[in-house]
Amino acid sequence: MARETETRFDAGAPLPLVSHLVTQPVIDAYANASGDHNPIHVDPEFARSGPFGKTIAHGLMTLAYVSQMLNQWTDGAFDENGEIELTFISPVYAGDTVEVTGEIEEICERDGRQVAKVRLICRVGDRSILAGHAYQPINAENE
Repeated sequence: MARETETRFDAGAPLPLVSHLVTQPVIDAYANASGDHNPIHVDPEFARSGPFGKTIAHGLMTLAYVSQMLNQWTDGAFDENGEIELTFISPVYAGDTVEVTGEIEEICERDGRQVAKVRLICRVGDRSILAGHAYQPINAENE
């Protein structure tokens, strides 16, 4: 078991790939779950006259895909003790397929703990939609 953990947290190790087709019904379902019914997300006619020309997915919905990937990688430990620092850089439109993965950049110390610093990779085709890092403590709970 220890060798599997070492491999999972080696610098350069890839993380799982999570892929989601974002449709208007998916965006609408997220709006209902979150209570965020901003017309830029749920009203195609309104959104046509806005800055993006069509509806866009909620940023936090995209973040949920990142969280899903990180929890898949850590067998659920990320929700318990991981951290994310990110910036949204491009919108996700209805009809886009979002692909989320990451790569361990280094093992470093953060807040007195040894952590894996993960460069997040979140794209729609060749277009990056967010940039940032996740930090996952490496400890007995992850082994």
